[in-house]
Amino acid sequence: MKLIGASIIITCDNNFTIIKNGGILFDNKKIIKVGKFDDLKKDKLEEVQFYNSCVITPALINSHIHFEFSKNKSTLKYGSFGEWLNSIMDNRDNLMEDSQTYIKEAIKESMRSGVSCVGAISSRAIDLDLLSHSELKVMFFNEIMGTNKDYFDSIKDDFNERVKKSKLLEDINFKTAIALHSPYSLDIELAHYAIKKAIDNKMLVSTHFLESKEELTWLESSSGYFKTFFKHFFNKDNAKANYSKESFLELFKKCETLFVHCLYLNNDDWDKISKLKADIVSCPRSNRLLNNRYFNFLKAKDHKFPFIIATDGKSSNNSLNMLDEARCALFAYEKYNINNLAKEILLAMTKNPAKRLKFNNGIIERGKASDFAIFHIENVDSTEQIVLNFILQAREVKDLYINGKRIDIENY
Repeated sequence: MKLIGASIIITCDNNFTIIKNGGILFDNKKIIKVGKFDDLKKDKLEEVQFYNSCVITPALINSHIHFEFSKNKSTLKYGSFGEWLNSIMDNRDNLMEDSQTYIKEAIKESMRSGVSCVGAISSRAIDLDLLSHSELKVMFFNEIMGTNKDYFDSIKDDFNERVKKSKLLEDINFKTAIALHSPYSLDIELAHYAIKKAIDNKMLVSTHFLESKEELTWLESSSGYFKTFFKHFFNKDNAKANYSKESFLELFKKCETLFVHCLYLNNDDWDKISKLKADIVSCPRSNRLLNNRYFNFLKAKDHKFPFIIATDGKSSNNSLNMLDEARCALFAYEKYNINNLAKEILLAMTKNPAKRLKFNNGIIERGKASDFAIFHIENVDSTEQIVLNFILQAREVKDLYINGKRIDIENY
């Protein structure tokens, strides 16, 4: 058994317990006891360490991240969804070059910010080997997209091969899942095909939904930006939307789903999603860069959705640092009490996504996985606004433990 302690432990449990001069007794599988550090020192221990002027939280969870575009820095265009998507189409192959180097660095960047667990959206599986061999806990979402019926057989074959490969790699830290890219990019036949596979294999599903005004217009009237998009990039003169909003949501009645973005929901949409086995993931910086809009956090609370935040990928973000994402969320919702919001944000990247990804993490309590992030925060033991100052001041981990093992991030 090992014991670590710190000036502050934020457990993220149901009572949001905060322990001063707290300790965690654990082994490589799970947490054994949580309490005062001095009380826990009485047990026979393999390792003991106390972190002064530090906060220990559950290791963070980034539930929606695209590692495949980690090469991007200033290649893509921001400010409008249409301009951004056009730039993706124009630069996609270039951004995939030398991908392994950039993906490896992106994994390290994630861990530096305290992340131990990710929901990785993968369209080509070029990140599969690196993620499956990393220290991270991974929900690997094999993504499917396509609207040209001439290629459906090859799309299905590629999709099936990726799912098969990822299933072979499954273990306690790596799970296979399925992602439907979006209603504008996926024919209904392929959507039904992927959903059936998810249901048959009891796999979690993820999908982007109503990320942009352009998508909303397309689903409502088959007009606007996407009319031009399909004509320019796919030579389709008479393209029409494959779904209404309602028919798309109908696909997910029998599976667990993470809906991502959801910036343009009306009251009926909120009601329909609330009746599904679903959560919603918000990506604040991505939403600001592509749509000049933030997720309706207060409306989500009214419908009893847990707040969940994630970084998205570097195609629509300047970093994969979850602490930066947390700060963005903190300043995005000016009508909500800032100290209460800070607690909501910490839960949005620990306890709340953990419930859906099911790696038995996200909370520091007996029986949970021994995954912890330790952050140095100057004078944290003297502040009365612990969580707020944690979000404002934390930049990267001092130490990260996954399955009870300290991770040597820089030499990963």
